[in-house]
Amino acid sequence: MPSLGLLLVLALASLLPASDAVQLANPDATRSDELRGVVAGLPPNALVLVGFDPDLGTYGEIRATVRAALDDLIAHGARLAFVSFTPEGRALAAAELDRMRRAGQGALIADLGFVAGSEAGLVRSVADVVPADAVGAVADSIRARGGAMGAFTLVLVVSGGDLSARSWIEQVRPRLPSISLVAIAPTFLEPELAPYLRSGQLHALLATLRDGVAYANAVPVDQSAVTRRPISALPMLAGMLLALTLMGGSALRRLARGAPRGAG
Repeated sequence: MPSLGLLLVLALASLLPASDAVQLANPDATRSDELRGVVAGLPPNALVLVGFDPDLGTYGEIRATVRAALDDLIAHGARLAFVSFTPEGRALAAAELDRMRRAGQGALIADLGFVAGSEAGLVRSVADVVPADAVGAVADSIRARGGAMGAFTLVLVVSGGDLSARSWIEQVRPRLPSISLVAIAPTFLEPELAPYLRSGQLHALLATLRDGVAYANAVPVDQSAVTRRPISALPMLAGMLLALTLMGGSALRRLARGAPRGAG
């Protein structure tokens, strides 16, 4: 476990002003360019399935990157359908769907809801992903193409610890070999998912904060749409400060338990 001192150094470093010496965006834009290339190559009116299962604790790191990707897809004419297989993912998806509706993008999205069972639910959804109560033009278009995952041109997996792009590769690709997958994930999942990118099972992956910033900086912002807040170090700082607080409290409790009775 990292020491309190190391976490404090990282937290303070995240407060430093942006400069040539302190730059969040990765100068190597390879991964950013890969995702932008996949999005740019979509056909008109492409149906894109968004598997939305991030964690409440780590979504702050990737939120701005995810929103940039959703903006990028819609700017290229894609229609998006959201589905979640974890309770945390569903809660976060509901918030993003509400934000997009308020931004006037409701006609371009469909809410396919929550499917219980995690990976088991994922497997069931390969053959039928549209619930009976899903309404709207996007849901109708999916039904017209059979209602299965094969109706989609692309799947964007917003990953978390409970269900990541790894589950899609292991559970969906064997049943639907032609599926095209891209993923956005918090940094702790990068070692797990990077081999799938190298093997070609993922067509694009953003799984570090620096790659996410590089991508978001490269996506043109439509000023007529809702303003997207730029990525900052604040979510990372908040997480580090929370970790410091928890670790400090834990250390104090251990000291208190170890103190002799009557010690003042």
